[in-house]
Amino acid sequence: MRHAWTIGAVLVAALAAGCATKKGFEVPGQAFGCPIGDAKVASMDDLVKLKVVMEGSRTTVVPTEMRCTRSGDLLKIDANLNNDSRSVKRISYKFRWIDREGMRAWEEESWKPLLIYDNSNLVINSISPTNKAADFRLVLRSQE
Repeated sequence: MRHAWTIGAVLVAALAAGCATKKGFEVPGQAFGCPIGDAKVASMDDLVKLKVVMEGSRTTVVPTEMRCTRSGDLLKIDANLNNDSRSVKRISYKFRWIDREGMRAWEEESWKPLLIYDNSNLVINSISPTNKAADFRLVLRSQE
């Protein structure tokens, strides 16, 4: 009986030590599956601030979530946009693809127009056009 308790205690200690050394399920250099390099990202808000660029006229539509996965060698992005105003908003967006050296990995995309209804969310998604794209920025601007 005492031998069973000893084995149980050793197993629990080994399991606890293994859990204590593993920091979540994230891969180093990534947050929520998205590449972040050396940036410190502690929350979804931090990730959104890191990945979103506002150009031209500012919009009240804000990205609230972003998730990334790999589809073979290509980067797949899903971004949730939120319009919490009481009116329909017209915006444009595009993705800017960046290679491992920080240079543009692909030609500049054209603006994609969106109509986001009042008090609603909309998920936009994209897949990198080349396997050279190691990172990205979501660029937003108002059309109003």
